[in-house]
Amino acid sequence: MSDLVTRPRNSNIWERESDDFYMEPQWTSVRLFQTRTFRPGMTVLDPACGTGSIVKAACEAGMHGLGSDIVPRWLARPGSGIYLESNFLAPTLSEGGWPARQTPGWQFPDAIVSNPPFKHAQWFAELALERAVSIVALLLPTKWLHGATRAKWLSTTPLHRVWLLTPRPSMPPGHVILEGGKAGSGTVDFAWMVWLKGYDGAPQIGWLNRDVRPD
Repeated sequence: MSDLVTRPRNSNIWERESDDFYMEPQWTSVRLFQTRTFRPGMTVLDPACGTGSIVKAACEAGMHGLGSDIVPRWLARPGSGIYLESNFLAPTLSEGGWPARQTPGWQFPDAIVSNPPFKHAQWFAELALERAVSIVALLLPTKWLHGATRAKWLSTTPLHRVWLLTPRPSMPPGHVILEGGKAGSGTVDFAWMVWLKGYDGAPQIGWLNRDVRPD
């Protein structure tokens, strides 16, 4: 295993980012916001926004984009959303936590959409389901669905849709892209896990294609 994490960067295998900051390609969120679950005018919050790519895609789709993160990496531009440094997982404002602002859009957005830190993904999902008005969408490796304990928990949630992404998106550590590196070809299967509050059926599976707009 140690040989893998020390291979050269051009092998597309990197050491794990300390705070799980990985950058998804823009098309993954563009395609998500083109599905029927989302509509113009909604308030969409990404509480692990990184450089703001999901927030930007939400704004371009006609929604109100909000972004926050524990590290302010975003480059806010007019029309690209509103950003705030905040820790979504911290329980109180005194700890830099939630609610980020005493306004309905920040406390109770219509949707929470994020590429969350993988090591805290279930905790992140639980909090997002408490705080979003209607929709939670998290970008995660498909293997996250596996395992008896995870399956038992998921069966208690309103998981509505699993959108498999094709081709496999490459999601390198954020510093690789910020330093001018290239993402390369993806080797891990990712999907958008979409919860719809009030949904009481079995999860549905679909595909989002980089090159084809969803029906």
